[in-house]
Parts: sequence; C-alpha cells; structure tokens
Amino acid sequence: MYLLDANVLIEAKNRYYSFDVCPGFWDWLKRENAIGTVLSIDAVARELSDPDSAKWVRDHRGFFVASDDTLIGDIATWIQGQPRFSVAETARFLSGADARLISHAAVNGATVVTKETSEPQSRRVKIPDVCRAFNVECIDTFKALSRLNARFVLA
Repeated sequence: MYLLDANVLIEAKNRYYSFDVCPGFWDWLKRENAIGTVLSIDAVARELSDPDSAKWVRDHRGFFVASDDTLIGDIATWIQGQPRFSVAETARFLSGADARLISHAAVNGATVVTKETSEPQSRRVKIPDVCRAFNVECIDTFKALSRLNARFVLA
C-alpha cells in the first residue's frame, strides 16, 4: 500500500500531471485506489484546499481513509527528543497531516510517497527523516509510479 502526501497531489495538479494535460494520471490513481494500492488519509484531504483540489477530494472521498493515529505520541516524543527542532517547528509538524500519514503507514505497513527529501541536519522536520526513525519506507512519486508499472500512453 502506498500513502500519498498532499504535496504529491498538489505538485501533480499544478505541474506535470494537471487535470487537463494528463487525465491518465488521475484515472490511474482511481484505478489503483479501487484495488487498495494507492490511497491517502483524511488529514491530507483537508490540506487540499484550493478549488480544483477540493473538488477532486469531494468527488473521490473513498481515496481518503481515516488515519490511524496510534503512533502520534511516539512520533511527538521522537521529534521532541531531537534538539535541532524548536518547539514551534514541532508544533507545526504535529498539527498537520504529516505525522498522521507516518503513523498510518507504520501501523499498516505502508510506504509513504512524498516530494520531501531527507535532510537530517535540517531545523525543519522532514517526512523521510521521521519515516526512517519509525522504519517506514518513504519514496518519491516517480519511484512509486515505476514500482506500480504506471503507464500513461497516448491513445
């Protein structure tokens, strides 16, 4: 199972897989979601607030499942134990979808798909670094597309 971060959907919509240029990407997401391979969580849906994204969320409610927040406390404890993160940065990270996405992935044995890259010395909490701490695989969009043999072919 692959769990998509909001930035994957936002970047796709705004750039290389926009709704009008590459509808095949969005059809592929629906197909993969129908078989339980690709999905996201409710907290990510709430981050997709621009009009086009919000409409896609409304039209595809089944794509977004309730997050399993079992490990949120453990994630918070890990972040607070890292001296490079300020209290404000910790609060920022924990208030969004990212910690919930990682918790859901860890509990369900899923892979997180995000545009973020690891930055172990960054003062900003990064999804790949938290994933590593919780033994959650974290990959980018293109690696996920490759693994799942996605093909967007002109008809």
